[in-house]
Amino acid sequence: MIEGRVAKRLGIAPKARILPLERRSWVKAIPPGAHGSGTLQKRLWRLVSDYVRIHDWHKYHGKCVATGRHIESWQDGDAGHFRAYTKCNGMMKFDERNIFLQSKRSNGFGDKEDWDAFEQEIIRRGYDPEEFKRENIKHSMEQITISKIEEKMIEIIDRMKDLPEKPKYYDRVVSLLKETL
Repeated sequence: MIEGRVAKRLGIAPKARILPLERRSWVKAIPPGAHGSGTLQKRLWRLVSDYVRIHDWHKYHGKCVATGRHIESWQDGDAGHFRAYTKCNGMMKFDERNIFLQSKRSNGFGDKEDWDAFEQEIIRRGYDPEEFKRENIKHSMEQITISKIEEKMIEIIDRMKDLPEKPKYYDRVVSLLKETL
């Protein structure tokens, strides 16, 4: 029987078993977050949430998008959707262009005044609520697939490398991901 490198060269080596995404070590190294249906979406939410909170905390000097109040650290804030998570279609739920650093009080218990200030601030930052709404409508029939989740996870992990600080799990995820590539 032919085995090893010779079998590989001849194209008769048995195919390596591909683990489902949710069982891959680099994915399991990402702690689940609050949003999403199932473990993969919850882990994707953690990545997007941490990315946005770190990015905005450093870029906007730790200020809540809605109230302008200082947030002590990026871990003390929430990743708040402008267009509500429940109103977003498909992968738009995880689109960081619609997610901003927000104080926990404002995200959980904000009033109309907070929401109006939120809208004014994101418009000042260059966000177009109507454009996002139109794009969201285009995704109304879109399904969230495992391949889209994996693609988004890898995209966010790659973008995290440019942040001034990283979540605690980042280095482990990157090293495990490199092993699989």
